[in-house]
This record gives sequence, C-alpha cells and structure tokens, in this order.
Amino acid sequence: MKREKLSPFFFISLLVVIIILCNCQNISSSRSQEIQNLRVFTKLYGYVKYFHPSDEASRIDWDKFAIYGAEKVKNAKNSQALKSILQELFLPIAPTIQIYPSNEKPEKPMQQQPKDTTGLKVVAWQHQGVGLGGGPAYASIRLNRENKMPTISLSRFGAVNQGIDAAEYRGKEIRLIAHVKTNVRGAGNQGQLWLRVDRENMKRGFFDNMADRPIKSNEWKEYKITGRVNDDALNIVFGCFLMGEGQVWIDDFCLFVKNENDEWESIEISNPGFEEGDVDTAPKKWFARSPGYIAKIKKENPFKGEKCLLIEKAVRYFSGKLFDKHPEVGEMINKKLDANLSCQIPLVLYSEENHTLGKNDKFPFEDILSKLDAMDDIELTANNESVRLGNVVITWNVFQHFYPYFDVVNVDWDKELTDTLKESLTNNSEKDFFYTINRLVAKLQDGHGGVYHKMQSEQAGFSFKVDWIENKAVIIVSEDASNFKKGDIILSVDGIKAEQVLLDAEEYISGSSQWKRYKSLLRFGYGKQGTKAKLKIKRGDKAFKIEVERNFKGQIAEFEKPNIQKLDNNIFYVNLSKATMKEINENINDLAQAKGVVFDLRGYPNGNHEVICHLLQENDTSKAWMRVSQIIYPDQENIVGFQKMGWGLKARQPRIKGKAVFLTDGRAISYAESFMSFIEFYKLGEIVGQPTAGANGNVNPFNLPGGFSVAWTGMKVLKHDGSQHHTIGIQPTVPMQRTIKGVIEGRDEFLEKALEIIIKFQTD
Repeated sequence: MKREKLSPFFFISLLVVIIILCNCQNISSSRSQEIQNLRVFTKLYGYVKYFHPSDEASRIDWDKFAIYGAEKVKNAKNSQALKSILQELFLPIAPTIQIYPSNEKPEKPMQQQPKDTTGLKVVAWQHQGVGLGGGPAYASIRLNRENKMPTISLSRFGAVNQGIDAAEYRGKEIRLIAHVKTNVRGAGNQGQLWLRVDRENMKRGFFDNMADRPIKSNEWKEYKITGRVNDDALNIVFGCFLMGEGQVWIDDFCLFVKNENDEWESIEISNPGFEEGDVDTAPKKWFARSPGYIAKIKKENPFKGEKCLLIEKAVRYFSGKLFDKHPEVGEMINKKLDANLSCQIPLVLYSEENHTLGKNDKFPFEDILSKLDAMDDIELTANNESVRLGNVVITWNVFQHFYPYFDVVNVDWDKELTDTLKESLTNNSEKDFFYTINRLVAKLQDGHGGVYHKMQSEQAGFSFKVDWIENKAVIIVSEDASNFKKGDIILSVDGIKAEQVLLDAEEYISGSSQWKRYKSLLRFGYGKQGTKAKLKIKRGDKAFKIEVERNFKGQIAEFEKPNIQKLDNNIFYVNLSKATMKEINENINDLAQAKGVVFDLRGYPNGNHEVICHLLQENDTSKAWMRVSQIIYPDQENIVGFQKMGWGLKARQPRIKGKAVFLTDGRAISYAESFMSFIEFYKLGEIVGQPTAGANGNVNPFNLPGGFSVAWTGMKVLKHDGSQHHTIGIQPTVPMQRTIKGVIEGRDEFLEKALEIIIKFQTD
C-alpha cells in the first residue's frame, strides 16, 4: 500500500496543538501553586493573629496585612520561596515563631526563655467567642495587657444631626457641605456625612450617606452632598456620623439651595460651627444620642473658628482575665500548613517593661508597618484581586477558629477554603466577589449569616409577595391588583421555572432549609432596579405572560392585624410582632381571664417576652441554653469551657389560665426562637404552624475591606433540654400548610386552626 505523504500544514497544526496543551498544563500547574500558597498563608495568618500574643502583632492592621500578604505569597514558585516570603511577612510581627519543612524538626527558637523571670509578666490570648467589636457578649484579650473592651451598646455608629422644614425647598436642588477629618483604622471604620429628605407617608426621598465614598483622611477636607428635594417632602435632615471605631472631627456645616438664577443660596442652620456650648459637652441644637458613642465640643485644632465637634466610640479598658484557664509558659503549637511547610508558634510570651520578649533584627517591625501604612484605604475595593483574596483569608479564619456549629453542620471547611480561593481568582469584579463570599458563608447554614454591601441597594423586586404553597410559587398579596391577584401561580421568570428561581437564590443564603426558603421568597425575582422581567402566570385554568419592571423595595403585609383584639367567645388575639409590653400589661387582666389567647409570632417580638412570665406556673430553671465558647487553642481544639446563660424568668401574676396557642413559621428567628423555646420546653401552649428558622444567639458582625459587612452567630444556643436547636428550630405541635384556596379566599388558615383548637378545648 502506498503511504500518503503528510503535508507541512499537518505538522504545523500538530505543533500548535502541543504548544496549547503544554501552556494549559503550565497554567493549571501555576494556578494550583497559587492556591496552595494562599492556603498556607491563610492558615498561618489565623494562628498568629488570634493565638500568638506578641505586642507587634497587636499593633498592625490585620486587614491590610491579609491583602498585602496574599499578594506577596501568591506567585511563590515553590515551597522554599514561599517559606522565605512567609518569614519576611511574619517574623517582623512574630519573631519567635518557626516556619520549617514538614519533614524536619523546627529550628531552635530565635528567642529563648529567660533564665531569670523575676518581674516578668506572662502574656497570652483568651477568647470568649471572639471579640470583633460586636457587643459585650464576646471578647478577646491578652493577659497582663490593657485591652479595649466592647461597650454595652450594640450600635454600630455614632451620629449627630438636625433637621429643617422642607416646604420652602420642595422641587429644588440642595447641597450640604462640611469639613471633616478622622482617626480611623481597619475596614468599616470611617466618617460619613449624610443628607436625607423625609416624604409623606414615610416614603423614601433623596438619601445619600456617602457609603460609596467614606471619609478616612486624617486631614481637614471639604466634603459635599448634592440632591433634589422631593415634591412631597416634609423635612430635610442632615448630619455626620462615625461608623465603627475611632474618631471623627466635624466643623463648618453649610446648607445651600439653588435659586432661580442657578446660584447657590445659603440656608440658615443652627450652630453650624459648634461655637455655641462649652468644651467637652454635647453640641447645642444638634441631636446627638447614639448609645455607645460620645459627641462633644473640642477646642484643639478646629478647621474654622475656635471649636469643632468630636465623635468617638466610648471605650472601656480591661486588664484582668476573662476566665481562669490560659496557656501555660512554654506551650507551643506545631501545625502542618501543607505537605511541605509547618509552623511552630508560642502561645505564651514573657513581657518586660510593657513589651513582649523576642526580636528579629533581620526583619524589622517598622518595615512591615510602613508598608501597611502606605496602602490607600480608598483603593481597597474588591475589584482588586488582592483585596478579594485578603477578604477570604480574614473570613475563613474567623469561622475556622470561632464558629460554634461545625459539629452540627455538614461542611468540609478546609475544602471550602480551596474552592473559595479558586473562585476569587476567577472573579472579575466586586459584584462577582459578593456572590463568592456569600456562597462561602452560606455553607455555614447559619440563619444570621450573610454578607452585605452597598451594591444591594441597587436591587429591587416586584410589587407583590410570594409564598410556597402546594409546591407552587403563589402570589398572596399585591400592590398592583390590576395585574396580579391573590392565588396567581408564577410559573416562570424570564423562562426559568419559579422553583429554580428560588433554588438559585438559596445557593447564596445561609441557614436552614426553612429560612432559605423564607428569604428567597422575600426577595423573589430580585434584580437590578429598573430592569424588566417576563413572568408567566397561571390564574385558574388560564396562563398568560406579562412584562413587569423591578421597581419595588420593602415589604407588603398580607394581613393587617391589630396589636391586641378581643374576638368572639372571650378569646383574645395578641400580635407579638407589634404589641408592646406596656400594651400587654394594660390588658393583662383581660388576657388572664380569657377562655383562650392566640399569640401570633410569625415574625419578631416587639420586646414583649415578659408575657411568658404570666404563662409560667413556676420560675424558669433553665440557665445554660446559651453558651459562649472559651478558647485558648486554635482550630477549636480543647475548648476550655463555656460562659453559660439563660433568661431566668420569674412566674408572675395574674397568670393566663385559658388555652394558649402560638402561631409561628420559618420567619421567626433568633429572639423569636428564644421566646418560643420557653413555650416548647415548659409546654405553655400549642404551637401551630411551621418550624422556626433554627438560628439563635447574638450576632457577632465584622467588616471587610471594600465595604463588605459579614454577620454570623457567635455563640451556641441549644434547646432547654440540651438538644440541638441549630437548623432544627422550634417544631410545631400542630403542623400546618397553607392552601391556594385559602389564599384566594383571603383567609388566615393558621389563625383559623388556633381558634378551632381553643373552641374544641372549651367544649371538651
């Protein structure tokens, strides 16, 4: 057989294919090395930040260090190069740690224990939960150091403001100008001016609080906000606030309106330069009452005149211990960072003359400090790859060492680190990263968990509310009655089946299945405000299509319920989401004598949990269902104890003796579940409806560079009998499902069932 001669084109094509395959393999290998480098840095970052007690480590900006370090280590070619970079990064702030090959023993520490320890103090970390500034339930301290402690208030900002009547300025353009400087450090700590227009019927008017351009400069600078006064405006409110921790100084407020000649004309405001009033007192003619923050007049370095205003977070200092146990002198951890590198980290350091012992002249602390100080806060957005990677480092470590529910959620957290780093490297924008970091937090199955960013304000939905009934997305109430009716079934949105729309949204929602479904229904079909969606609707036997604009924000109430109402047969209804404890106390004698009381907790209590006292036969004895971990070792190994808490409710007269029935469902979360836990444990009434959210315990939020805020549950909450509450929630004694027929007829089927139970109880 004659062999055909291969053409030159064939060989060229083959060569091109081989080159492409080799390049792909090189890219894949390079990306794998990048991820491995970042994994090693992430783990070492957490060990040093939270468990190594050097004074140098306490002085750096750990947010900037995460970003800077991620950028430095990413492109290390091999483990030897990575080790060198890690030493350059960490030895200036932790000179006594060792980074060594995993197949070898660690070298001798650069700083030996002193032979004579007379007069030296021991410094070590203690964590009660973890102190992230989220309130007094959580704290992190170093022994024998003066530690900043959270104040009692859970407020995240301190503000001053004043307002003027808007009638004269309706339809006109206004401008707010003020001079501001700050002393802030770390993500989420910043100054902001704000200008708001209040409209009739509590409608939202113009609003700008500089969330997209926070003030971080430590020099006096002019800032301005310009907006239009709505035609139905009632008031114009303006001011300045400090978000998070630090200090902000404000001076020389000015407000202007644009007149008919297109010129800016001054509007008179009260005490614009804070010249009225005494030093170190609250500013006159300004509203300044933010719990946990102090606003006071100062004379030092005003921008104009003799005085200015200072807003700062109230701080208390603590130099004791949180609990008895702590690492002993000489205790170290040896941790494998990957197959090639390990670390040895002292958990205890000696201190003399207010400085922990240990120094490395080869890696001066001032060098790393100056590099971090040179990083521009304004440029730290998640459009920058290093910011995205740094945020993964920060977030993963908080949960790795302190999330209290890993024993009951099914997640491979180590694998999630790899997956999230990999995805962050492919993100092209802060919007991409917003979904990436939310997906990570969603893996925790924490109903309090979520990531928030100002870009969410650009989202809107439809002017109707949807519920999942009979395995269908059903409209239960609408503000656009001409197009959408109660009982309409949504078949699809932009060609995507309604159930898939919900499932796609739930991928980014943290929590139990019931909480995910509630949240996805609440934001059904959300997208960029002003965009249009094509809906396919079924009404009765007919299906039709309609195009609708996403322009609705807020919530629509399906049923307008009174706070407290007497129904037939001496039965009372109490709306726990609205009724205050004062209102309940005013009606307590009637409630005590009623044949039955329906308590509606399909939502969040209005500070009225003391009504439980009127249902208890004896004092509450359950005192350990809330537990904050006491941690001194990384990776939540060997947790040394718990701070245990309860409510300690006392039985109170008059006692409600009639049949009590509680209505609840998956929207009841946190405080609502604490409330319902008493009903469940002490069997204080029937529970009609669906399981609650299954997420309880104080939230412990933290901020990330780029304007992200992360919420999560920082303590473990159990049922009163010690069993699991997380993701399970409070289970109904009388499970209920809604019907489409009931929706069309406008019936509250849960309330009907509650009344049926009470009436049956009366006749039995």
